[in-house]
Amino acid sequence: MPSRHVGPDLTPHLCALAAEAGGPPGTATGVMPSATYPNHATFVTGAAPADHGVVGNWFFVDGTPTPAESVGPQGETLFDWCRAAGRSSAFVCGDQHLVGVMAGDRADTHWPAGGEVPDGARLDAKGYLDDRDTAPHVAEAFEAGHDLVVAHLNGPDTAGHVYGPDAPEALDAYRDTDAHIPALRAALDATWDDTVVILASDHTMEDITHPEPIDVWHLAAEHGMRGLPEGGSALVEGDEEPTWLAEIPGCAGWEPVSPGRWTAWTHPGHWFAIEGLENDYRGMHGNRNTLEQVALVSGGHPDAAALADRARAGTMRATDWAPTIRSLLGLTD
Repeated sequence: MPSRHVGPDLTPHLCALAAEAGGPPGTATGVMPSATYPNHATFVTGAAPADHGVVGNWFFVDGTPTPAESVGPQGETLFDWCRAAGRSSAFVCGDQHLVGVMAGDRADTHWPAGGEVPDGARLDAKGYLDDRDTAPHVAEAFEAGHDLVVAHLNGPDTAGHVYGPDAPEALDAYRDTDAHIPALRAALDATWDDTVVILASDHTMEDITHPEPIDVWHLAAEHGMRGLPEGGSALVEGDEEPTWLAEIPGCAGWEPVSPGRWTAWTHPGHWFAIEGLENDYRGMHGNRNTLEQVALVSGGHPDAAALADRARAGTMRATDWAPTIRSLLGLTD
């Protein structure tokens, strides 16, 4: 969800939610790569990708490309800390793969069960659960009175990829997601005075202005290395630093993730993909230009207003949310 589109005209309910804690929504800074699964794993661990291990939506395991949901985060999560402290937790997600990515099955209850699409569920254009089916499950989790609810709506991400993040169709999708907020807010009425709501997006998004992608898979192979594309970023593995990336038009830089592994990123508008595969994206994220996240804090709990001020100041990072939640819930090691 691009923060540039958060405002009273396009997202009035989101802005009204923020106003309950004293002002407009703010922004935070994500982790690299600015992709969905590394940032979501950070949300529940407080760790950087190099530490929780989800370094891309896909990454190499023993040289084999492996989806992040089949591996999950290393170490403990908010769900583990809640269980250890006798606190109840629930997890609901519109991207079914997040059950594995965020270890959502460690919560006391989660949906969709096992990360599998339920029979009869509606899917969006990229095969994720439609927000119209996800939002009622979020409301049910709120009404159940869990100490922690982690929830996710997928509509803005799919729309940005399919149409481009600033296209009229994408703006309509942002309005549709915003329209779910009143019912979700109403589900918290009974516990509002003891509730902190944290609303965060995982990245922003930009238009693809160079339709021909950088085929990092084949380029890396030519240099005796392995490469996996992630839109505006890519994962490269091998025995030596991939200095050849400096010669690739559209590649902006790279940095080490761990021994023998680097994250590369593009200049705005450029992207990594595998030539020959179907690439119908119009919007993309992953590079440093898409690190900005929406950050909103609301709620009736006495700590909500001060935390909302931090969100509005733009000083929060993706790694800050899990320790903040641990503090609010009194969770310790």
